[in-house]
Order: sequence, then C-alpha cells, then structure tokens
Amino acid sequence: MTTPAQSSTILLVEDDQLLREIAAETLRDAGYSVVTASDGQEALQLLPTVRPDLILSDVRMPNCTGFELLQRVRGDAVYNPTPFIFMSAKAETADQRQGMSLGADDYVTKPYLPEDLLKTIEVRLARSALSNELISRQQRFLSRVLPHELRTPLSGVVGYADMLTEMGRAGESISAEELVEFGSNLQRSGARLMRVADDFSLWSWLEIQYGLLRLGKPAALTQIQVKQSEVEEKIWAAANDCGRKRDVTLDLQPAIVTVPAEGFARGVLHLVENAMKFSLPASPVHITGFVQGSNYVFSVRDEGRGMTQSEIERVGMLRQFAREKFEQQGWGIGLGLALSFARLGGGDLSITGNQPEAGITVRMTLRLAAGP
Repeated sequence: MTTPAQSSTILLVEDDQLLREIAAETLRDAGYSVVTASDGQEALQLLPTVRPDLILSDVRMPNCTGFELLQRVRGDAVYNPTPFIFMSAKAETADQRQGMSLGADDYVTKPYLPEDLLKTIEVRLARSALSNELISRQQRFLSRVLPHELRTPLSGVVGYADMLTEMGRAGESISAEELVEFGSNLQRSGARLMRVADDFSLWSWLEIQYGLLRLGKPAALTQIQVKQSEVEEKIWAAANDCGRKRDVTLDLQPAIVTVPAEGFARGVLHLVENAMKFSLPASPVHITGFVQGSNYVFSVRDEGRGMTQSEIERVGMLRQFAREKFEQQGWGIGLGLALSFARLGGGDLSITGNQPEAGITVRMTLRLAAGP
C-alpha cells in the first residue's frame, strides 16, 4: 500500500539556505519528493510545473512573504485546496492568527523537532486525501446519479401541476375521483423525492463520520432499544406499500444495540425493501432479529433471483447489478448504505446464497450495548 510519503510532493519555501537544506533532507529521508524555493516569488513561478501536494513555507522572506504567497495560493482555484503549513522563528500569537485568518492549515514554530514537523505534515496530507476522496465520490453522485433520480419523480410533479394549471385556465371542473388520483400520484412522487433526499443525507453523514474515524476521532454512536424503535412500524409500512404485507414474517427479539447516531431505521429498512423488490409477490420474506453472543443480528431472507458470488463481493455504495437484464428503480445505495451503517458501528454485513433464482439471506450484525 502506498503511503503519503511515497507519493507526495512538498514545495519547501525558505530563504535561509542552511535551514532550507536541513528541512529538505529531513523530508526526503522520510520519503517525500521535495522541491525548494528561496522565497514566495520563486515558489509562485514553480507552482504550475510542480503542482505540490503540500506547501511548507517560512513567513518572513524577501520579495514575497509567506503571507503574500498564501494569499496568492488561496486566491487561485487550482491551488486553493493545497494544504499550507507555516514555519517561523517568531512564536508570536499575532503571526499565527494572521496566518490562520488567511487560510493556513497549520503552524510550526522554529526550531522544531523533525518528528513534530513530519507528524504535522502527515496529518495534513491525510486530511487532504480524505477530503479529495469525499469530493470525488460526491461529485460522481451529483453528476451521474442524482439528476436521474430527481428527474423521474419531478416529471410526475410537474406533469400533474401542468394539468391542474391548464384545467384551471380553461375553467374546467375536476371530480373527486380525479382529485384523489392526482393527489395520490403527487404524493408518490413527493415521497420518492423525500426518500432520495433522506438517503443522500444519511450517506453524506456516514461519509463524514468515516472520515473523522480515519483521522482518529470517534464516530458518533448511540444506544437504541430495538423493540421501542421505529423499525417495526417502518417495515410494516414498506410491506404495505409494496403490497407484500401477507408475505412478510417479522420477529425481532428485544435488545439494546450500539449504532451510528443517525439512520438506524433506514439501515434496516433498505435490506427489507431490497428483499421485496427482488422477489416475486406471494413469495415469503422472513425478517428476524436475535442476540448472538455480544452481537445483535438482523436477518432478512427472500426467495428472489439471488446474487452471484462476484456481485456479493462487490457490494458497495451507488452500485446496481444486472441492470441490463432486470429493470430497477433507485440509485444502488441500499446494500452499500446498510454495509456502511453496520461497519461504522463496529458491526458488519454478510450475504449468503449465491445461486441464481435461489434467493439470498442478508445479515446485518450490530454490537450489543455494554451492560451496566
């Protein structure tokens, strides 16, 4: 696995030649690629060719100070996201405040210990990589997935709104039956839009929590009593909406689980909805919840078309399978969202049944809350 030091370029800006050479040697010994500049003006000339992953700069320099360099960097959309660390012999609070107010990410006071400098750089590069990853994934969603999922229900809303508007302009009356029909279709479209918004909000929150966890900060968790949660109510409501209420058997044992602070019902509900979506009406869907050792297991079993072993191994966010053979609605977030939800809480998700048309069993394992 490639570490930040093995793949990152640092632009080191320092007017003192001896200090510049010492710092450059320290960084190269740690595995970084280093390009040096003697002042801010030289650094600006190097930026287009170097495209550094991080800038480490002195504050007090001739021609162009560190503050001026930072302002130029933050004012350019191309280089604006680049982590910027100041280093200076002046430990005055005013200097630090000015640097941070201009957009600096961190501040190292000279003389510094090599390990302190390297640790600061490592943290800032890790945060930058995480931020870039989240931005890339969300840009993909916003550009490829969200427009389609919004357009379909919005077409229904706009279509019925146009019909009502034209009928009003023409002075036409509308029957009670038509009102019910129009209202029901608008309600379905609105509910689908709300679902997309809720799922996207939960996905974004889980992504942020994962990012914090990777930076050594604990995820936001809470404790929930399964039998007193909204899970059962939402499962029956979903079964009713799908016309599958008679197909569902539901048996959840009471227990207190430790889960992410948001999305408990949605994490479970996606498993149930997938089971109903990919199995035929009148075929059974078994939903159970039981204590197993120090864990609580939600198990959802259907007798639908199943998944191949390759598909099971590639379960993730925004991924749909066999769409060229089977018509699907939604944006491929169900299993991936449930997987992220479970793992963030210290649990996991497993899928068994890799024979086509033989159904699958999905188990979401959650941690039981610690006893008093």
